[in-house]
Amino acid sequence: MRLLFAYYLPSGGMETLNRLRSEALRRIGVDCHLLYFWQGEGAKNNTSGIPTFITNNDEEIRGLLLAGAYDAIIVSNDVQTLERFRRLGFVKPLIYESQGLGTSAQAKETLLRAAPCLRSFANAIVYPRTSHLYELFSGMYSDIAQFSFDNLLDVERFGYHPVPIHPHPIIGWIGRIEPNKNWRAYLQIGAELVRRRHDVHLWMFEDPTLNHPDEEAAFGREVARLGLGPRIVRKFNVPNLVMSDYLSIIGDSGGFLASTSITEGFGYAVGEAMLCRCPVVAADSDGVRAFIEHSLTGLLYPQQGLVVAADLGEALLKDGGFRERIRTVGRHYVLERFAPARYVANMMHMLQALGIR
Repeated sequence: MRLLFAYYLPSGGMETLNRLRSEALRRIGVDCHLLYFWQGEGAKNNTSGIPTFITNNDEEIRGLLLAGAYDAIIVSNDVQTLERFRRLGFVKPLIYESQGLGTSAQAKETLLRAAPCLRSFANAIVYPRTSHLYELFSGMYSDIAQFSFDNLLDVERFGYHPVPIHPHPIIGWIGRIEPNKNWRAYLQIGAELVRRRHDVHLWMFEDPTLNHPDEEAAFGREVARLGLGPRIVRKFNVPNLVMSDYLSIIGDSGGFLASTSITEGFGYAVGEAMLCRCPVVAADSDGVRAFIEHSLTGLLYPQQGLVVAADLGEALLKDGGFRERIRTVGRHYVLERFAPARYVANMMHMLQALGIR
């Protein structure tokens, strides 16, 4: 069996997902290829030889589809690509995958516009076990076959290892400088903890090629307004496996990862932090509930509840026993729930249900 996974560019959670599932499926004899339409910084993470093509040229893609003889293609987020692949001659199953489409309102608007393409060209829809995606797809597209299951984490290579202890607690953040990732909330949480006389440092991990110029300018103004400039360290395009070093450092520093997104389809940053024994304080949204049971595997605060978020962060900074329990239970939880074998079994069940063997 040969599959093609298609997405805009190799970056962030989608690059991680495509790489990990290709490696996991390859172990059971499924040949996986990756197609991206534009170059992205995450391409350097592919060190295991997964065939990867980067082109947005119709004729090159037509040749790829013909030469690849794919049994199915999974198209992530871009519904127009479904029509494009049919126009370029692909007649086998096309599966539309949603890994998150912004806020619930944005997702609904996107899916309303997507109706002609989905109904004309998609054989099935797949998405993570996220309640707002389930409600949208089951309500709007009950006439199309649907599958929903957890993504996978790299539980073998990505994880905690002892690191030098940083002299100050670190509050980490992973994302893009754009509204849905809610960088403003992160800065405000950090500022509130500083106001409470905690000597915290703020480490931000970003792909700056995806930041919007207007948002970047607003970010600079907010940092200046809050007086956080000396405390912020921005790290760009860190290779995926190197992130385990940084997350281990954050966890051992006495700090935590702040996940401030308004909506997440699947929060890779949250799961990877937990693998590294880095506790997470997260805005309560669908995509992080798969990882966090409040006060057991992590901590959840209500959207807009930034004082509550600071209170929870302060509890981790002050209570070593509570913090150690969160770190230990959280790591064990993600090791079991997001193991690659589970994802492979669910993926193979979906393909077999669609007649792909």
